[in-house]
Amino acid sequence: MDSIPSHTPESVFLKRDAAQPLPPWDMYTVAVCLFSGYVLVPLLVSNILTLINPFMELSGQLFMQQGVTLLTWISIFGVLQWRYGGLPGYLGFTFNRPPRYYLWETIKLVLLSCALTLLMNYVWHLTGASNGEDPFKGYNTGELSVLLLFAIFVAPALEELIFRGFVQSTFHKISPPVRSVILTALVFLMMHPNYLSNIKALTQVLLLGLCFGFWRERTQSLIPGMVAHLLNNVLASAMLFYAHLNPA
Repeated sequence: MDSIPSHTPESVFLKRDAAQPLPPWDMYTVAVCLFSGYVLVPLLVSNILTLINPFMELSGQLFMQQGVTLLTWISIFGVLQWRYGGLPGYLGFTFNRPPRYYLWETIKLVLLSCALTLLMNYVWHLTGASNGEDPFKGYNTGELSVLLLFAIFVAPALEELIFRGFVQSTFHKISPPVRSVILTALVFLMMHPNYLSNIKALTQVLLLGLCFGFWRERTQSLIPGMVAHLLNNVLASAMLFYAHLNPA
């Protein structure tokens, strides 16, 4: 790939492969997919489960919702690949460089995301900001376990494919790299409405979204973001579960 001239704001980014044909879908297609996968399908599943078994525990409903959401996105990506082809390259799920390159970029992204998280927590501590409302308040151990299992084993790969892959690549068709990273981070933030009452969690989601998006453009790969996302979710889940089991 040709390098971008150093005087441009996007000089740290790699150019997309101009020889690769871009699929014809646009942001309307992305919006419909996001609404279907994150709003419509979970809502329908919840209502159907309530009608079938109104006494089903919330943990069972959450498991079914998360599972059906995963299957929905697998179906969406499957249809797009079948209809247009070339989806892995478009999403950035590729290994076009030596393994040591991805290893080094992953290490740098992990260190950066950890440093930003620690810095943000330090700033909140200095300002004396409160934690805000717990986004998982009222969940019992079983319900929280279901959410955290999906957060660790599903979300890192799925969310990177959806946001830094599907959404950001489509924004990139109509916007420069910097703008596409920012817009994708905002969309990523809006897809976490349970954090709206917790400014700390909200800020962390935004910062991580910007970091992962920047590295997706920097490396043209989702691999570093997936690994960093996984480690972040593991640490966050461990801290959340510990706080749940040991309330102040």
